[in-house]
Amino acid sequence: MKKIPLLSLIALLSCLYSCNFKSDQSSGSTVDSVVVIKKVLQDSYHLSGDTAMPACKVSLSLEIPVQYKQDSDYLHLQKILTPLVFGEKYAGDTLLQAAQKIVDSHITDYKVEEPEFKKILKEYGEAYSFEWSFNYTLAPLYNRNDFFCYGLSTSEYTGGAHGIYSDLYYTIDLASWRRIMLDDIFQPGSIDRVNRVLLDQLLKNLNLTTPDSLLDLGYFAAEGIGATDNFYLTDNGICWVYNPYEIACYATGQTFIEVPFSELEMYFLPDTPIRRLIQK
Repeated sequence: MKKIPLLSLIALLSCLYSCNFKSDQSSGSTVDSVVVIKKVLQDSYHLSGDTAMPACKVSLSLEIPVQYKQDSDYLHLQKILTPLVFGEKYAGDTLLQAAQKIVDSHITDYKVEEPEFKKILKEYGEAYSFEWSFNYTLAPLYNRNDFFCYGLSTSEYTGGAHGIYSDLYYTIDLASWRRIMLDDIFQPGSIDRVNRVLLDQLLKNLNLTTPDSLLDLGYFAAEGIGATDNFYLTDNGICWVYNPYEIACYATGQTFIEVPFSELEMYFLPDTPIRRLIQK
């Protein structure tokens, strides 16, 4: 057998270690971005343990912060994100711990209903399916310039005509370790004018000339379209997200309204963290 030189063996092992590590990362690190790794949790339970029967199926994909500038930064970031994303009852958990509890809770809830489901199935047969499904995706949308915009996308079906889905976003200023909300961006008393900018941008996106035209596309009254804390950042502006039933009917779907900084800057607070993106 041909011997491999020691230095070559070390180089080979180093390469393999590097490749394996990178395969578990969903984003690399730069001087101001957070390194995350992707984890997928899945579980299912069929009535009576029979795979031919209806089931509850849960899938949760999440990208977890694991590295930033200081060793403990990722723990600090997770401590902020966990209660925002999953609720205050999970404040003491890491993102992964909370995610696993969410998966387990859906299976448990289904098992609680199992006797009633089986009773109805026996009486009505295939008239009721009792199929439950839950899908979650957690990932950063903007992860640079010392901002971390984390998104939670959910879709679920527990019976009825259709399921429900939504996207929620949380923007963290890594320079201050605080979530950025409207009050951290806009001057007091300016929201009505910001809302008008949002409405104008939506009309422009849809090639409409008057607010009343929105009604034909399934939107509710134009007065209900306004800035909320459900937004994420881009290099060029702020994107607000509206889920079904918030400003339009279910059939219209989600609405994304990205407004350039140039249209909003006049309403910014002098010391808002968002100015870092304009001045970069």
